[in-house]
Amino acid sequence: MKLFLQLSLVLSIAAVGPFGVAAPFEAGLSAMDREHYATAYRAWKKLADEGAAEAQNNIGYLYEQGRGVKQSYARAIEWYNKAALQNLAEAHHNLGMLAFQGYGMRKDYLAAKRHFTDAAELDQHDSEYMLGLIYYQGHGVAKSPRRAKAFFLEAATHESSKGQFMLAFMFQAGEGHPEGKAEPVKAFIWANVAERNGYDDTESILSFSRMQITDTVQQKALELVSACIESNYTRCPK
Repeated sequence: MKLFLQLSLVLSIAAVGPFGVAAPFEAGLSAMDREHYATAYRAWKKLADEGAAEAQNNIGYLYEQGRGVKQSYARAIEWYNKAALQNLAEAHHNLGMLAFQGYGMRKDYLAAKRHFTDAAELDQHDSEYMLGLIYYQGHGVAKSPRRAKAFFLEAATHESSKGQFMLAFMFQAGEGHPEGKAEPVKAFIWANVAERNGYDDTESILSFSRMQITDTVQQKALELVSACIESNYTRCPK
């Protein structure tokens, strides 16, 4: 069974402050959509210099990606830190990603975990997924399938297709279960949820699950998939 773990940076997309601030911020987002990165930089730079955390994060993102500016991890970290000091969740997440991957700094899983924890507490759900990954793979901490599963569940119930996939994977493998017992029905449900939310690599789990449960059970499970999504993830298997 193929295990594919996706990592991601996050851009701030919420408009900030009064109309005078919101207008240029949204202009920057519009320029990003059109791939006019230098225009986005110009729209955000003055706001960032004036202390708008969302603009600071986005300037950091542009430097990290080398879009509209010369690529520089050092400048990205500088801008992310400015935004993180204002408790911007996206900035904490992005600093966590740089520390986790060792871009612009040595790999530092404890620093990554600290930033992901700060971001998760500020409702950055990509960071919940990353905390799950840290405990699943044992990056700087003892491997803990139980804790990994708990974080993946948090991410999954906050509409993270990556968290939903990993939850399905763990249910299929019996990881995080007190007795190591595989739960193919739960795996089938969460893999379907992840697929409906755009995750592209669920077929290995779905195929394996179908071999373990009857057609009747599959049909009932598909009803539970719809119930899970329609309930805003309050009626999902745990």
